[in-house]
Amino acid sequence: MKKVSNTIVWCMVLLFFIVHKTHAHKTVNEEMNPYTIKNWVALHAMTGQKYQDAVNKYHQKGFRLTAVDGHYVNGKIYFTALWNKGNVSGLKARHGLTGAQYQNEATKNHKAGYRLIHVDGYSDGQNARYAAIWQRGSTSGLITKHGLTESQYQKEATKNYKAGYKLEHVSGYDVKGKVFYSAIWKKGDNTKQITRHGLTSKQYQDVVSKYSPLGYRVTQVDGYDVAGKVYYACILEKVNGRYSSRHGMNNKNYQLQVDNHYYQGFMPISVSGHDAGNQGGYSAAFKSVGGWQNSDIAQLDTKIKKVMTDYKIPGLSLAIVKDGKLVFAKGYGYGEKDKKEIAAATSLFRLASVSKPLTSVAIMQLVEQGKLKLSDKVLGNGSILGTKYGSKPYSNREKAVTVAQLLEHTAGGHAWDHNTKPNNSVDKWGAPMFQKKDLNKSKLIGWVLDDRNPSHDPGTIYEYSNFGFCLLGRIIEKKTGMGYEAYLRKQVLRKCGITDMYIGANKKENKRYKEVAYYAGEGTGAYELKMRRMDSHGGWIASSVDLLRFMVRVDGQNSKKDILKANTFKTMTTGSSANSGYAKGWGVNSTATVMSHGGGMSGTTTMLKKIDNSISYAILSNSTDRGKDKSSDKANKQSSAMNKAMEEGIQAVKSWPAIDLF
Repeated sequence: MKKVSNTIVWCMVLLFFIVHKTHAHKTVNEEMNPYTIKNWVALHAMTGQKYQDAVNKYHQKGFRLTAVDGHYVNGKIYFTALWNKGNVSGLKARHGLTGAQYQNEATKNHKAGYRLIHVDGYSDGQNARYAAIWQRGSTSGLITKHGLTESQYQKEATKNYKAGYKLEHVSGYDVKGKVFYSAIWKKGDNTKQITRHGLTSKQYQDVVSKYSPLGYRVTQVDGYDVAGKVYYACILEKVNGRYSSRHGMNNKNYQLQVDNHYYQGFMPISVSGHDAGNQGGYSAAFKSVGGWQNSDIAQLDTKIKKVMTDYKIPGLSLAIVKDGKLVFAKGYGYGEKDKKEIAAATSLFRLASVSKPLTSVAIMQLVEQGKLKLSDKVLGNGSILGTKYGSKPYSNREKAVTVAQLLEHTAGGHAWDHNTKPNNSVDKWGAPMFQKKDLNKSKLIGWVLDDRNPSHDPGTIYEYSNFGFCLLGRIIEKKTGMGYEAYLRKQVLRKCGITDMYIGANKKENKRYKEVAYYAGEGTGAYELKMRRMDSHGGWIASSVDLLRFMVRVDGQNSKKDILKANTFKTMTTGSSANSGYAKGWGVNSTATVMSHGGGMSGTTTMLKKIDNSISYAILSNSTDRGKDKSSDKANKQSSAMNKAMEEGIQAVKSWPAIDLF
């Protein structure tokens, strides 16, 4: 390939946005809508046309393209790009240029007073192509080169360093099994900069590990495939502030890492894609633009990681709200170990019984709308559900059950409770929702009503009942004419700004994009559960971030406007006469400054909690019964340990940031 070089000065701004490769049967928009987080956008795995469409779209929205990276995967060219909010005037961007076309464009723009601020080389399978960004401005003090062999690049880099030039950007790329480089140098102090190229993954990691303790941070990293092997070029600079870098990521992990970094207050400053066999591979660098101090994050990390070690938790996600603002969220470990898919703040987890507050809010919403009364009878002639379920006449106790009693777990006594190890002298029944797994919801409800009469008069004793909340789901369907999931997604979750919560699937192969895998110890396997049958008492999946989007809209604070009226909230969070610590779908204290619900089932441990009127948190894990604790109460101990780590970590925070990551 002919080597071409020129020297020009220019500046430009890039907009970052992320597009990921489509997953199985989903479209890109179904997986992840392009999103703007404060003042930046990031997209990856775009075709040339989609990249051009994005450039046009975000330019019109006032986002400046700051970086673009082309990469050749499975015979196709894809683009990854970044944008920042800012002045978009005087900006030019081109892609798909041959070497000659790029040289002509560069020369023309230089003469017209445009400064090159970014250039990326990539292959189309046969020849080199270039994507570049120019900004109108001074063209002095700049050296730009492209089409350099490795030896030519090394000589140029050495010469420019000695002449007082600082490397601004470097791009490596393969053309027919040979490596070439394009780069930009700018006149300036280069004494606080480390640059490397041609590094293997291990060598790159070693460089980062070596210089990080000395105060150097990755400010640009470029991954590139040469003859089937991946190499890295990088720039490390001695800078203040929080920085982070990742490499060796597939499409999904890249998206999860961007999400995870955003919710810790980072923005991407460099992103690169490369061929990684049958899919794209990615590397990236991030810098903090807000959020917690390092010391506050470190102390929470230590507490969370200890619990994960003690209980062998593969993956965990948490989120924290203060005064209605999301101030921190993070995933730890793996969402799916075998695939090395990380857990992120946006990973979806089964909620188990944290589903109950969702059902409660939907019921209270219907009460507020006059479509339902808490005193309404549920079963029998003239009741909400009538005689639809079962084949035998209902008992007097069954016909006496009210909506309020279902919400408060005071309806069925021992007969409807969640006792998985019944004692025949007191409770001869097992937990109904985990029996007769071959029955659908309707037939299961009929079997329970035919098989077992409430053990006590409704309203007299508290016995936690998944079955009671199953009936509440059917009440919602009866009163709205919609399916339970559809109604909540439209009338509850959408009003909270949530679009990515669902009833989960039974089988691993049917799990949602970004949903984690589940790992259980002894007993029932995580994929033996009937998630759709459990819909209204334990079937939902969600991220920790979305759980708090829900919480701030139903917490009685109005820091984010609640979707329920104040008197409805008070009714929902007032404890029952049978158990003052449990209200209608929520555990509470006497003033509802604390409201919470935990969840646990095979492969899942969860908690959603408002610990006072200013702070709430969600914590979700994808395992149960796997740790060193072998006691019969080990699942509850794992939950307690997770919550203790969260609350002690929150109490130890010294500086709360003025940021809202929602």
